[in-house]
Amino acid sequence: MNGRSEIPATTDLQAANCIDYGKQCSRKGYFISRKAAVLIAVVYICSLVLTGLLVFYCVPRSSSSKLQASDTNLARTFRMRPQVTLPYQKTHSSNRLTTHTIPTHYRIQLVPFIMEDNFTTSGEVWITLKCLEAADNITLNINDIEVQESSVKVTQLHPKKDLSIQVVDHVYNTDAQTYSSILDQQLMPGGQYELYIKFMGHINDHLQGFYRSSYFDPETGQKRWLASTQFSPTDARRAFPCFDEPAFKARFTVSLARSANLSSLSNMPLNFTEPMSEIPGWEWDHYNETVPMSTYLVAFIISDLHSLDATMTNLSISEDSFRFTVWAREFALPQTSYAARIGPRILHYLETYFNIPFPLPKQDMVALPDFGFSAMENWGLITFRESALLYDANISTEVNKERVAEVVSHELAHQWFGNLVTPWWWNDLWLKEGFATFIGYQGLHHVEPSWRNKDQFIRDHLQEVLMLDALESSHPISVPVQHTDQIREIFDRVSYCKGASVIRMMNHFLGEETFKRGLTNYLEVHKFSNARQDDLWQQLTLQAHQDGSLPLHMTVKEIMDTWTLQTGYPVVTVTRNYLNVSAYISQERFLLSSNTITNATWWVPLTFTTQEAPDFNMTQPQLWLENVQSTVVEGLPGNTSWVLFNVHETGFYRVNYDHANWRLLISSFQQLPDVTRAQLLDDSLNLALSGRLEYRIAMDLTSQLITDVEYLPWSAALTALEHLDTMLALTPAYGNFKHIVLALLDKVYNSLQFEDRALDSHLDLLNRAQVLSWACRLDHEFCVWNAKNKYRRWMTQELEERETGPISPNQKEVVYCTAIKHGGADVWNFAWKKYQLSNVGSDKEHLLEALGCSREPWILNRYLSWITSNSSGIRKQDGARVFVTVANNVVGHSLAFNFLRDNWDALQSYYGVAFSSISRMVSAIATYMNTPLQLSQLEKLQDENADKLGTTTQSFKQAIEVVRANVQWMANSYNEVNDWLESYSKSHYL
Repeated sequence: MNGRSEIPATTDLQAANCIDYGKQCSRKGYFISRKAAVLIAVVYICSLVLTGLLVFYCVPRSSSSKLQASDTNLARTFRMRPQVTLPYQKTHSSNRLTTHTIPTHYRIQLVPFIMEDNFTTSGEVWITLKCLEAADNITLNINDIEVQESSVKVTQLHPKKDLSIQVVDHVYNTDAQTYSSILDQQLMPGGQYELYIKFMGHINDHLQGFYRSSYFDPETGQKRWLASTQFSPTDARRAFPCFDEPAFKARFTVSLARSANLSSLSNMPLNFTEPMSEIPGWEWDHYNETVPMSTYLVAFIISDLHSLDATMTNLSISEDSFRFTVWAREFALPQTSYAARIGPRILHYLETYFNIPFPLPKQDMVALPDFGFSAMENWGLITFRESALLYDANISTEVNKERVAEVVSHELAHQWFGNLVTPWWWNDLWLKEGFATFIGYQGLHHVEPSWRNKDQFIRDHLQEVLMLDALESSHPISVPVQHTDQIREIFDRVSYCKGASVIRMMNHFLGEETFKRGLTNYLEVHKFSNARQDDLWQQLTLQAHQDGSLPLHMTVKEIMDTWTLQTGYPVVTVTRNYLNVSAYISQERFLLSSNTITNATWWVPLTFTTQEAPDFNMTQPQLWLENVQSTVVEGLPGNTSWVLFNVHETGFYRVNYDHANWRLLISSFQQLPDVTRAQLLDDSLNLALSGRLEYRIAMDLTSQLITDVEYLPWSAALTALEHLDTMLALTPAYGNFKHIVLALLDKVYNSLQFEDRALDSHLDLLNRAQVLSWACRLDHEFCVWNAKNKYRRWMTQELEERETGPISPNQKEVVYCTAIKHGGADVWNFAWKKYQLSNVGSDKEHLLEALGCSREPWILNRYLSWITSNSSGIRKQDGARVFVTVANNVVGHSLAFNFLRDNWDALQSYYGVAFSSISRMVSAIATYMNTPLQLSQLEKLQDENADKLGTTTQSFKQAIEVVRANVQWMANSYNEVNDWLESYSKSHYL
């Protein structure tokens, strides 16, 4: 409910005048002559010009205090944006606020009611404002909030006596999600004002804004309610009226009312608690004032969660004045110990890395039963999905442990990149998410150096996003967005993974020390304020020129704009001249469909090594493709030695070679480092997928894995082979494909075996998990037998509910899925019961995914029907997980498509627009589609819902492009792959 969302009624003549001037009108008006109107217009225009001059010359431009300067910096930048006379005019192209007033402080008082028959909030907000340009209105954001209009007051603040300003009307714009107080006089530039609003809000169940969550006490069976916030990117406006854009930084003083048996949390430490006179048994929690921050980082929680004090060691802030605390449900609290152990260590490392102390007096990390994202970096109060923070060594897998460490490090990195310095607008979302992803891996490496996460980054992020960014329907890292739907759509792998990957590339071509000093300078200059990517480029260029790590004729902006402002990435083709020992190097955009021609070029840092003098440790480029299509490299070895470009895959691009060099690399494959083997496998299979390389070369290279037992090459290969697995699944070629992949897996399977071993490394555990998953999927006899046997023993043994008996944590995924795939309803029902009883978030996720492995259509259809039911036991946060696992099942794929088509409106209503749930579903249905009929069905689904795609618009474009490429692949490459599979099978007697 948006309060009064309609525009107030007007007379016909008033309406006509409004149409003429493109404005909306208030109720009150009077008639004037045309001459008088022209005279008034001339005077008004002159007054605007005079006001602009006064603002420009009178508003302060500097301050000795960085915190005080933030308002001035905000004002200076805001003047660059054209002023819209009436900000409450409805528009569908943009719902940005105008900037004639900016907030400097909020005082917020909320009384949330968290009970079965009343999920509402009674609230009051006092907003201190600075006027930058004359206007007769104050416009800010609201959504799902009802303003008590009679309460709205505007006061001009004076040192001697405050003056009241009359509010004459209230205007709402549903599309822009704004409310405007229309005033009886102009606000004066330079003046200080206070806006007071009393309002009613809703504690919703869409996991956005101020929302409700619940869990069951395992001892009493009682349902316990709690309320928490998720404001990023544009949902603070659901909790209180505010200027809900990242550039409107202000200080916040929060007061929360609660029942005495609950507790509350907010960004800052609690100042004091007092009884609430209005409601017996309730109390007010009053929190200290925050530092300047954006609305999307404000957070509060009211719950009965329990806490664990984290051990503080070697922090630059003394233990007496700083607290690091982890929160969870009482019966899940022991699972916080790992996060509590690594969190303070990562925080201290990041203080050292940035050379900037953490600016707040406390840090809370909270595991919530329901959460839309993995986590959210609210300043001083980070919130997590339970599976992203909780870890139980007896139940959780090694993958889960790594995920907890990665997410904790990512969110703590945000405390500097995103919180201390915030992007001006969401087009530079990557400026915080890309950095948090990249810097998070540095923190992760600090606490778990044996995991080789810097090498894993290549598999987890770089190669992962290269596939997505090969689509024409991808988008630039820095992408123009205006509407909230557009903003939500860019929370994707391009912003996170590609952003992190080009930052990693920049780190290598600048050098680690230059990179770190440049980041520190950037953060110091813009701390407690906002920045654009050009501000970062400036500081890095200054440092690079000072250090001599970048030639003076080059700037970071010139280089990086080619990576952040245009879509896609290049494939660098190396064509050797073996007679004069040189190579012709060219670049073109890499696209999944190779028949698309573009003229895009990039500044490409080129590193290379040779068989004669191999060096796999180089970081900085030996030469550049300086935004040109080609160059020539001299001095390469003769025709019996390979050359390899993009050493350690530090650059965000693929490399193709002439056939002779590919053959030389194939012959030396086992002598290359495992990271390089992973790079060659990923490049070759994707080059073949796009038609740029013959499949026989890519498959000959892949066949070299028959003697390989290392995690990184196998991870790259199995990920790339997913495409062949889905394209061939329903074709005659699939039998040969299965036999060949099983033959290639034989050595690594026998090396790892089914059971975990005491001396296994972290990478051994990860490798075993992926190898067993593929082996059982392809019906490896002993793998399937082991999985079914362990599951059956689990079913028949008398165990405590939390125990899995013969199934070790790292076997769970493969055992659960394989047993359910080969079992009946009894096997499925047993897993469902275990899901309902489990107290470990990660284990619940494994069970949900495994339940989608069934080959019984009726079970899968029933399972899908549960994802739109609040009473099914599947939390809203997990609905997309269920859908995707069914869609990735060759039996369930068509069922998933039909369900999406037949329940589109119900899904939109149930999941809302806040998160990527439905977008993930749309992406998943493209998996097995490779026929013209399936393409037409997907296009029809898009067309039938064209007016209500919302945040799935981009996902549909990408899914349709993928299916078109699949259809093209079947026409152009299927026979080539089938011939290779048949030839290999015959020659190896498979």
